[in-house]
Amino acid sequence: MRELVHLRGSCVLLDRGAPEKTVLLCDLRDRARELGWKTAIVSAGPNLLLDLKDQVADSSLAANASVGVNAGFVSAKVDVAPKESSLRKLLSSAAKSSEGLFIAIDEVQDAPIDDMRAIASTVQLLIGEKVDIALAFAGLPAGVMDLINGKALTFLRRALPEDLAPINQVEVALSMGDSFVATGLTIEDNLLSRAAKATKGYAYLVQLVGYSIWQRANLHRAKSAIVSERDVTEGIALAEARFHDVVHEPAISGLGLNDIKYLLAMCEDKQQSKSSEIAKRMGKKTNEVSSIRAKLLQREVIQAPQRGYVQFAVPDLDIYLRENAEEILERF
Repeated sequence: MRELVHLRGSCVLLDRGAPEKTVLLCDLRDRARELGWKTAIVSAGPNLLLDLKDQVADSSLAANASVGVNAGFVSAKVDVAPKESSLRKLLSSAAKSSEGLFIAIDEVQDAPIDDMRAIASTVQLLIGEKVDIALAFAGLPAGVMDLINGKALTFLRRALPEDLAPINQVEVALSMGDSFVATGLTIEDNLLSRAAKATKGYAYLVQLVGYSIWQRANLHRAKSAIVSERDVTEGIALAEARFHDVVHEPAISGLGLNDIKYLLAMCEDKQQSKSSEIAKRMGKKTNEVSSIRAKLLQREVIQAPQRGYVQFAVPDLDIYLRENAEEILERF
């Protein structure tokens, strides 16, 4: 996916429940623009189809003063369920009036099934007509699989999947080092490795750790442009605190008492936990906690690396739960 031409006439599926998928969609959009493509990027919701048509129409208007190709959309906007023919006309016109049309849909697990069916069937028809159009969609793995396995959405099963795994820590260190140098700061290799390790290869943590360390070092730039050990220590601590607030808390928000007890039972293991052992720790049979396991898997709080085992899907969630177990249980 280094060049958009690889997406020409195709679909791309991105699986992961973290900000990195959104960042990647935006990067693909930017590359499309550089190649002269019109673009539309939307977050799935109850008005997905109308939001998409709005963006495509705005893109066409910005590139061409003529409103002719959008007239059908403007009048169709008042319809509760616009017909696929109007969508097809709009997307086809937008794609043919430039190098192509790139569409990105984020949080696709929240998409209305009828809207996704209309979009998928329209893109499929346009690809068959040799129109230069590309569709990329991203979301939580469980939600994405439910979508592409849905009735009348078989076309989406041919999408090229990309599972966004943790970023290699060597790459993280190199990227961070370049960023510090670009802003006039220098950092020793051992401190850079420590910062990279603290990110766990998690895209959002890479941003938080890098920025927090830079922010501390920037305070003494006038006296010293060298990132100190104290900058790294304090920066990592600030990043972790922020990560607790914006990632860990939302991850457990809305969970029930038994869900929390299941997660706390997992905390007794260093990495993977055996499902039967978790049930035993909770004083229950394995089949009695299967619904809890299914719920946590679907919410991407945990993941199943192999049959009969689970592990935390969010970096350091086990540490957060252990350190705050008493306060969290008091909420119930």
